[in-house]
Amino acid sequence: MTETIAGLPVTLLSQWYDFAGGSLTDLDATPMISIASVATGATALTATTSGVTHPGTGSYGYAWTPGSGLTPGLYLATWSGLKSSASVTATETIAVTAPAAADATNTSPDGIWYATREEVKGALDVKGTARNNQQIARALEDASRGAEQLCHRTFFPVQATRYFDWPPRSGMTPWVLRLNDKELISVSTLASGGTVIEAGDYNLEPVNSGPPFNRVEIKLSSDASFGGGDTYQRDVQINGLWGGCRLTETTLGATAEALDATETGMDVDAITSAAVGVGSIVRVDSERMLVTERGQLDTGQTVGGSGLTAQANSVALTVQTGSAFAAGETLLIDAERIRIDDIAGNTLVLKRGWDGTVLAAHTVGANIYAPRTLTVIRGALGTTADSHSSGSTVYRFEPPGPVRQLVVADAINSLTSEAAGYSKGLRAGEGGSSERNRDLNALQQRRDATYAACGRKGRVRAV
Repeated sequence: MTETIAGLPVTLLSQWYDFAGGSLTDLDATPMISIASVATGATALTATTSGVTHPGTGSYGYAWTPGSGLTPGLYLATWSGLKSSASVTATETIAVTAPAAADATNTSPDGIWYATREEVKGALDVKGTARNNQQIARALEDASRGAEQLCHRTFFPVQATRYFDWPPRSGMTPWVLRLNDKELISVSTLASGGTVIEAGDYNLEPVNSGPPFNRVEIKLSSDASFGGGDTYQRDVQINGLWGGCRLTETTLGATAEALDATETGMDVDAITSAAVGVGSIVRVDSERMLVTERGQLDTGQTVGGSGLTAQANSVALTVQTGSAFAAGETLLIDAERIRIDDIAGNTLVLKRGWDGTVLAAHTVGANIYAPRTLTVIRGALGTTADSHSSGSTVYRFEPPGPVRQLVVADAINSLTSEAAGYSKGLRAGEGGSSERNRDLNALQQRRDATYAACGRKGRVRAV
């Protein structure tokens, strides 16, 4: 198989033998070449002899440059000609990878958080947070960018092609490409000077602690090398998954509906609803999405048993099917939000008056809703929006634990500091007038621990 990046030239070569294991032999005339998509059959190159070269006996070449807008995927090059007036054909499979700008589109860190709105609310565990969503969003954005600045790296996964000069302007080891702040999780295609370097011809380092990987080294046992382009500028192109951490994903539940490539509302099951929040990065098949809001969906279940009273100790809710819910999920009955803390058979154990709502009585037969409709940004982080079937598995990206903890802590610090007018004292209790001194030592210790665990340290060179 031949690999190339759309927009870069690739040389295709066919060789013809008089019989298997025999000698190379010329055809009656120059053969034609055509190229078509394996998946759709769409023509990428109409059959032609123009541009076909004859570098040696029995060998015919063609320099093909797939358009930069060509759909990525597998393509089949078909050679056809005549030998002793009989038709002969040969085929070759080409893997075409999509190009991208130096910094790919839809990969800006703005709006990408390392903790969710629900995690901040859960940590605060106070009333009144339902009306403060925008304030929490601002705090999470600020805390996430602050964590990146502290650690000198980003932590979200981005599928993109990125470019590097070769040789770099500031010194070099001939077989080592240093990526600096563009750290790699995995490589799809590596090319230099328009030539694809096979995976077996390079190493990603440091092998014992990566990913993330901060350099690519050509194997000294191989014939591959960097360079060879018309200019040193952007000579090396790497298409892969970029990010300053390992790719850790948790398998959640599944989609509850089929999706086309344009829908921005995705219905999910109870397990997924309980585990994601506003700010989560989720993946369905190969597409990543950013969760920007959650909407209520009728669960198809109703209040059973004897209903619920307007008392905090009325925490046992009988439903028709307990397995249709998940612990940690938030429900909406009438105007009261309720958190599920446990499930025993068809009985849900609840936390009443959740998320700033007021305790209320609920009669038998009242509909139960849950925030299972996720508003998502499609085709996020360098992926492509696609169709997905109902029941497709949903995965959640997990940022490094210390980073998540720091973002939650910093967000809460911002929220409470706003409430105190950024004074040294903080009012105690809702509506209270007593004050206590703010202790920022614990937050600084959290920052120090996060940098020690996840920060990108400067390289030290011996002289």
